Amino acid sequence: MTEHETFEKVDFHEMELDDEYYDCVFVACDFSKLVIRNTDFEKCEFRACNFTLASFKEALRDVTFADCKMTGADFTDIDRFSDGLVFENSRLDYASFVEARLRKTVFRGCKMYEGYFNDADMAESVFDRCDLERVSFVGTNLEKADFSTSFNFSINPAMCKLKKAVFSRHGLEGLLAHLDIDVRG
Repeated sequence: MTEHETFEKVDFHEMELDDEYYDCVFVACDFSKLVIRNTDFEKCEFRACNFTLASFKEALRDVTFADCKMTGADFTDIDRFSDGLVFENSRLDYASFVEARLRKTVFRGCKMYEGYFNDADMAESVFDRCDLERVSFVGTNLEKADFSTSFNFSINPAMCKLKKAVFSRHGLEGLLAHLDIDVRG
């Protein structure tokens, strides 16, 4: 187990990951295209790291990703005990959260073009100031999720659980897009 360390500009293609990291900080590190398995991260922070096309197979607990590039990152097989995730100002274009169970996840200021949340459990999650253009929510549990400051989303209420989810009046258009009606004003 590695505890209380800071890693700067480390290329993890050239270094084997430990079994567990606790309270560590990773700055400008490269995890691109890695399959991250047999490694747990707890109370860790990733700043300006590259996770392009990376896959997560183990647990992430109380982990923050800030200003990270996560294009095509795959959270589909993330450990079901993962929780406390925060994504801040990160690029999550084409990222996959299909069938992930990540309740109470916070996405703040993220760009998520064409991400996938199909059949995921994202209940009580917060999507704060996120651009959700072409993001897919099909069969997704979004109960008590907060979309009040996000934009460019299209969610079909008949295909998701939305009980007590929060939307702004402006965001209501994203709940009607599947009806192919013209909303003005």
